[in-house]
Amino acid sequence: MANPIVALRAYKDGLHLIIKPHLSIAEVEAAIQQEISRVNRSLAGTSVRIVLKCPALEDEEVSLLKSQLQETYDLTVRGIEIADASVSAPIAAAPTMHTISPATDSRDSRDSEPSRIIAHTIRSGQTEEFPQGSLIIYGDVNSGSEVRAGGDIVVLGTLRGSAYAGMNGRLSAVIIAMDLAPLQLQIGNYVNRPPVNQKPRGYPEIARIGAEDVIIVEKFVKF
Repeated sequence: MANPIVALRAYKDGLHLIIKPHLSIAEVEAAIQQEISRVNRSLAGTSVRIVLKCPALEDEEVSLLKSQLQETYDLTVRGIEIADASVSAPIAAAPTMHTISPATDSRDSRDSEPSRIIAHTIRSGQTEEFPQGSLIIYGDVNSGSEVRAGGDIVVLGTLRGSAYAGMNGRLSAVIIAMDLAPLQLQIGNYVNRPPVNQKPRGYPEIARIGAEDVIIVEKFVKF
């Protein structure tokens, strides 16, 4: 169910914390806690823009909110704006169910990119690398192992080690696993370190760059 007071959305310029009409600052604070808990990923170190819809918060309430975001969630407020009725639609919600377009970028279409299939589990201490294109792994990627690819990484098993997609700078690359509980994810220069001992959710997930300096992990539907 959508949060009636606040919404956390990813736009082209980064994360927006949209505050809708409210009755009190206490309600806003409780709604922010609920919304951030839905993400199921640490947002520590991320910058966020506060977008206020009528009625606007008082100056002292805004100051209190900025302090809470910094101290409680380690978020940096990069700006505050008053939104009108014609705010553009977000490029993604966090989290959401995601479907990838067949051609995310016409310059690096997946149809023309080579792929390498690995028909076994990657064990601890092993590294598999394929900078020419995508890696498809018929097995698990165990803790202590690493897989690296110039394109996408698809794990038809559990990903517990580290995965580095888009190692040649392709920021449209994605990482997909049937169960995703990695030590570290990296796409291009963007890094995501999930909480320690994170448990798989029991359904396929996809990691992609969804906003500036943020790798978003979502339920995977299809390409």
